Amino acid sequence: MRAKILTCFFLGTILGMASCSDEDITPSADNRLVEFPQGSNSYDTEILNIYQKYGTQILYRYNDAMFRWQITDQLGFVSRPADESYVDAAVRFIKNNCFQFYREDSLKAYLPYRIYLARDLGRLFQYSGLDAAGNNVSIKDTIWHTAATNGYASLCFGLASQRLTTLSDDSLRLAKGELNAALLANAIGQGNIQVPASFAKEEVGNVSWYNYVGSYNTYGLLEYIDAKTMKPAQDFVVFLKYLIAYPTDMFEERYTTKAFDTSGRIARKAKIVKNWMLSEYGIDLDAMAETAIER
Repeated sequence: MRAKILTCFFLGTILGMASCSDEDITPSADNRLVEFPQGSNSYDTEILNIYQKYGTQILYRYNDAMFRWQITDQLGFVSRPADESYVDAAVRFIKNNCFQFYREDSLKAYLPYRIYLARDLGRLFQYSGLDAAGNNVSIKDTIWHTAATNGYASLCFGLASQRLTTLSDDSLRLAKGELNAALLANAIGQGNIQVPASFAKEEVGNVSWYNYVGSYNTYGLLEYIDAKTMKPAQDFVVFLKYLIAYPTDMFEERYTTKAFDTSGRIARKAKIVKNWMLSEYGIDLDAMAETAIER
């Protein structure tokens, strides 16, 4: 009979990338108790193999309070645990489209203690400030269908459901990019990957808050990040996401045209990220982007 491991895991915060909402749930100590492995299916054997090799638990049964718990606040995401009919497909996607790109020693260092498998993953969005008409607004929403994110010593993959089998090619590329970016964000949080000073120097100071929301690209960003709290590491991870998702020709067509990259910063930052990851860590982002996705 396969041995089961009873663990008590204490979570915390990695990069300060997300904040909590007013409706957060405070988890109890019992929420951190997990019996592992969680079943006796064929995929549980593979999950146990991954644990024995890398020290990482893959969980598909958990509660959201445990998933969101951090030391000083809660993760700014919510999730719905996996559809167990698709756990095998989710584990296979993670191995084929993430694990395979890293040296064994690097992967062991980069991986967190836990990977949560969710049928859906949602980002809690909050905005307080001026809208396009100059009115003060306060908006709260949950933006579902995020493919992956990282928390304290954990990742969550949000496609352990039928949706994984129906995504378009473009959505699969983004899922691959988000998954790898979440892993690398964890590595940055652990201090195993550094953000180069040359990248940080490209960040723009003295942002005009009134104009920022609708024109983030003019500041050299690939997607909206709260400029009041943004750190270079956050922006670096976003670049990783898109550089892994899209081969060079697709990336340039979408993001480095004069119409979008009005300052030229996106092209400069992309070059810095690619060169840095290859020279310092042996991670070839171009090769990752060119590799066909396996489901």
